[in-house]
Amino acid sequence: MLGNTAYPRGSEWRLWDLHIHTPASFHWEGVRFVPGNDVQNNGIIDDLIVGLNEAEPQVFAFMDYFTFEGWFALKRRLQDPTAPKLEKTVFPGIELRLSAPMRGRLNAHVVFSDKIQDQHLRDFLSAQKLELIDRPLSDAALADYARRASAEKLAHHGFKKADVEDDETIALQAGHTIGEINCDAYKEAIRRVPNGMAVGFMPFSTNDGLTEIERNEHYAYSLSLFETSPIFETRDHNLWAAFAGVETPGNKKWLAAFQTALGNVPRLAVSGSDSHRFRGVAGDNNHRGYGDFPSNKKTWIKADPTWEGLLQAIREPAKRSFLGAMPPKLELVNSLKTFYIDKIAIKKVATSTFADDWLDGVEVNLNHDLVAIIGNKGSGKSALADVIALLGNSQQQKHFSFLQAKRFRGKNGEPAHHFEGTLNWLAGEPGSMVLSDNPSAERVELVKYIPQGRFEALCNEHVMGTSNAFENELRSVIFTHVPTEVADGALDFDQLIEKQEEVHRAKVGELRKRLRTLNEEIVHIEDQLNPALKSNLEEQLSLKRQQVAEHKAAVPKEVPAPTDELSAEQQDATLQLVALSEEMTQLAEALEKTKEQQVLVASKRRSIKNINARVAIFESQLGELRSGISADLTNIGLQIADVVQYKSDVAKLADLESAFADENAKLIERAAQFEQRKEVIQKARLALASTLNEPQQMHQDYLAAMERWQKTLATLEGTETSAESVRGLTARLSQLQVLPDALGKKREDRRELAGEIYDLLAAQREGRAELFSPLQSLIQGNTLIREGYKLEFVAKLGASVEAIASRLFNLIKQNAGELRGEEESLAAVRSRFEKHDFTARDHATQFVDDMDALVRDASNRISGGGEGIRTVLRKDREPVEVYDFIFGLEYLEPKYTLLFQDTQIEQLSPGQRGALLLIFYLLVDKGRNPIVLDQPEENLDNETVVSLLVPVLEQAKQNRQIIMVTHNPNLAVVCDAEQIIFAEFDRKENPKIIYVSGAIEAPLINKHVVTVLEGTKPAFNNRSQKYH
Repeated sequence: MLGNTAYPRGSEWRLWDLHIHTPASFHWEGVRFVPGNDVQNNGIIDDLIVGLNEAEPQVFAFMDYFTFEGWFALKRRLQDPTAPKLEKTVFPGIELRLSAPMRGRLNAHVVFSDKIQDQHLRDFLSAQKLELIDRPLSDAALADYARRASAEKLAHHGFKKADVEDDETIALQAGHTIGEINCDAYKEAIRRVPNGMAVGFMPFSTNDGLTEIERNEHYAYSLSLFETSPIFETRDHNLWAAFAGVETPGNKKWLAAFQTALGNVPRLAVSGSDSHRFRGVAGDNNHRGYGDFPSNKKTWIKADPTWEGLLQAIREPAKRSFLGAMPPKLELVNSLKTFYIDKIAIKKVATSTFADDWLDGVEVNLNHDLVAIIGNKGSGKSALADVIALLGNSQQQKHFSFLQAKRFRGKNGEPAHHFEGTLNWLAGEPGSMVLSDNPSAERVELVKYIPQGRFEALCNEHVMGTSNAFENELRSVIFTHVPTEVADGALDFDQLIEKQEEVHRAKVGELRKRLRTLNEEIVHIEDQLNPALKSNLEEQLSLKRQQVAEHKAAVPKEVPAPTDELSAEQQDATLQLVALSEEMTQLAEALEKTKEQQVLVASKRRSIKNINARVAIFESQLGELRSGISADLTNIGLQIADVVQYKSDVAKLADLESAFADENAKLIERAAQFEQRKEVIQKARLALASTLNEPQQMHQDYLAAMERWQKTLATLEGTETSAESVRGLTARLSQLQVLPDALGKKREDRRELAGEIYDLLAAQREGRAELFSPLQSLIQGNTLIREGYKLEFVAKLGASVEAIASRLFNLIKQNAGELRGEEESLAAVRSRFEKHDFTARDHATQFVDDMDALVRDASNRISGGGEGIRTVLRKDREPVEVYDFIFGLEYLEPKYTLLFQDTQIEQLSPGQRGALLLIFYLLVDKGRNPIVLDQPEENLDNETVVSLLVPVLEQAKQNRQIIMVTHNPNLAVVCDAEQIIFAEFDRKENPKIIYVSGAIEAPLINKHVVTVLEGTKPAFNNRSQKYH
């Protein structure tokens, strides 16, 4: 079985105080070591150990002046079983004073590995050369150094020449105060410490630091120390950032020059307490104890509290160090503890009799930053990811790779139902579940799981057009950025769009109704302007004129009234016939007027009917309005009457309808009376005519024939309202002369109406753009997303040329002009579509004009001319359907598109879609829940992994916990995963999955990373320095 590491949670933020002193230091403020008094010295060391344990930092470094005696004393005491247990990490170190071209003094530090041999430390001291006397560093040499100093030099530091000459203790104290080490010897001594177990450590802006050297005059000297010092001490946040290579508002003007001086190699900057006592005096910055950082400028390092951890921080100071009260991520974790998993544990259920171990006893403490799960194929990597997701109520069960029926959830749930997992959070109740169960659909997802299967489905199905899940995922993330006051109770993006655009859609609907009416009128005119119709009318008129001419030629031959003397009876009959004829003429005129009055009354009654219908429609719409705005009115405390007041009075219409109905009835009755009277007259005329002699009868027959002839002539010549007459046909042809102008005017009206529809659609687009504004602001504020990935939301009016063509060709045939053949027809539509981007009203109206002309041209190719498009329509289709489609802009809809690296979302490859999804999940999504990724690199090439996914993960882990299964060293290593979990499946006899975890700097983990992810150590490119 594999053993675990000393720090299984991996790299964590800890306080490090790399500048403290011990009682061996000559500036110590408490009881100092007494040479030869082990009992007293042991007590002092015990107090030192307790002081270290009580202090907040986890790591310390001794920095005594010119000596390692404090370190040696601690080591000796810890070998005694009676000594207190040291619970902290302590590194040996030393503080020296270098000979430097400056008025003050220049201190220098060196920190050593806690595994270094004592002899190497002594050798380091021996390698130091005192500048004035050119002797190796020792107490005797320091005393000699003081005695060789001038009286003025000694007096400047508070010593008398005579006291130094006579007293060994004073001489040593003076030597410690004024002794200076040769700079080259200092640097060479560090270089000669074996196995890189020593690191130079220079004060910079703290007391006796490099900033006191005039660098322009002594540039080479300063630069040499820059080059050989991996660690610098400062208490200035902007300087810390500058050393790490991080730009801040306070250092941006000089950062580039500063990094150039450092050879463009970032350095670790720290702030030590420089304490000369175990415990400080509360509120007294001049009497600091261990871990009492001046001005709260604390040093935080995210690494194992080991020498390897320190080296890791030196390699990547920007990621691994922080100077200040608390690192931002640690503040975030402390304020959102319910969003961070603390531990996962798996065990067999109490009633299980299952023999195999499998996951029994698994217990992994999870880091709160980036966790990488690695291992060979079939080692149990995805098992851990699946179980974490399951316990976090993920609904992605169908994409689980381990917890599925073909694997761990076999027949009857074997063996999964023998195991129970528990997820512990930093705060809140733990969640437990048997591994064969699934959380109910209504449970809140506490973990966002993106398994490989889900990832591939989202990317590939969208490309194939079989699913809109990809865009739905993006919409769900977008919705999280909509302010609560804008969301207004909507539960998702689609609901929000529905609520926001309801009024716009209603307005568009009304305009399209008007368009329908207008198109019907246009179609009617176009039908009238059909050349065949005009030819038919002209032919009818010619025929009718010929009939008139023929009728005039067939005028009854005149039969004069007889001149013979009439009998009294005949004279009376003749007079009656004349009177009846005159009455018949008057009746005909009266009947004609009555019919005209009937037409007028019928017209008025139709108007009343239309008005009533329109009022009913309006009242129905008003009812819909009341219903539609009632909730909003209630929300603002108003009644419908406060906003809309409506009054209708149709009683007058009812009165008029009643009056007109009565009038119509009277007219009908009058016309009937006229008809009855005509019959009576006709019978009377026949009876009277029978009393006449033959000449008189012939004359009466002539008069009757003439009356019929004149009536027929009047019918043939007709009036402008009689369609089948000369005057009626002439009027119809005259009307056709003015129809082109009327048609042009209506087409202009239709074009204007299409523009109004576009304006409303544009307003919808602007509304959607406002929804994206919070997210766009986030993008603009994130340099990585804005410049690195060029991610941009664009709300636009979009259409698909294929969709337009498909709908259009369902209405019309493709057999004429440019619309001949499927490919040719589609190309014709595409060429017109691609000329316009629909960003302005003129683009839209020009497009509809182009499409209208295209269809009319195809129709004219068949008909040979004229107006209208009937000749190109498919069976059972009407022109108004085509016009409604083209001019109603039904194909144009407000939509958003996403530009990713200057490419529209619709044109992204599956790999690019995958990368975009990860950007959304990791950087754009406002959720704080842990994200579990199963092999996110699977759909991405190595270049994309390095250029895109690595920086995304590095930034995302600053805001949430990320757990990732990966085979790619670029993710686990270059992303600097804070915790590596190595999975191994032991199949010998009793199957068992084992997890070993820790930081990448931990030797055991480092070995597994090399073996699993690279196969050989040399394969590490970006992070080769991490391996040892």
